[in-house]
Amino acid sequence: MMKPEVVKIFDDLEALHDFCRFELLPFNEADLYNRNSKVWRDFEYSKKPKRHWNNDKPRYNNGDKPRYNNGDKPRYNKEFQNRPRFER
Repeated sequence: MMKPEVVKIFDDLEALHDFCRFELLPFNEADLYNRNSKVWRDFEYSKKPKRHWNNDKPRYNNGDKPRYNNGDKPRYNKEFQNRPRFER
């Protein structure tokens, strides 16, 4: 019976090997737990939980605040009349 730490190392090594196989990356055992290795960083990034999309709310506005707060000012000038600049 092996220690749980040793089992975890071999499981991680096997998972890294599978990741390198599927992503067509070079496999090197020395990359295991090496944060300077791009392969290990990509492997760790692939294991991070993904952010779930919430269909009820917009993605960047959580509904707590208005998106643009310009007070009660209108978006246009009521005094402006749409007429040509130069008359012929």
